[in-house]
Amino acid sequence: MYVYPITVEFEDIDSYGIIHHPKILYYFERARVHFFLDNNVDITNLTFGIVLRNINIQFKRQLYFLDKINIELTAKNIDKYRFDLHYNVKKDNLTANIAVIEMVSIDLATKKLAPIPDEFRKILSTIEN
Repeated sequence: MYVYPITVEFEDIDSYGIIHHPKILYYFERARVHFFLDNNVDITNLTFGIVLRNINIQFKRQLYFLDKINIELTAKNIDKYRFDLHYNVKKDNLTANIAVIEMVSIDLATKKLAPIPDEFRKILSTIEN
């Protein structure tokens, strides 16, 4: 599991004082990018693309301005072309959100499915659950 800490900022909340629902997607993206950066993946110079295919989010608890949260990231169902990233957003050790995001690997030139490179698969396996 990879854990990425985040603080809910003023720009992230809506007029009700709770996190605006699309902001959680930004948090997921930030956790994913930092997982790869922390594993020495040069995401600015990839020879393949990783794109979102499907997303499912469940909102279980509200998050408020200045809440300290942890995004827990694991990988599942890694196959030749795709993998699932599972996100568990924790506040005070309680689950606030869970999500599954299916990602696929593509050839950057053709924009068609391409096998996940072995190096990348190995990095994903470090958080496989």
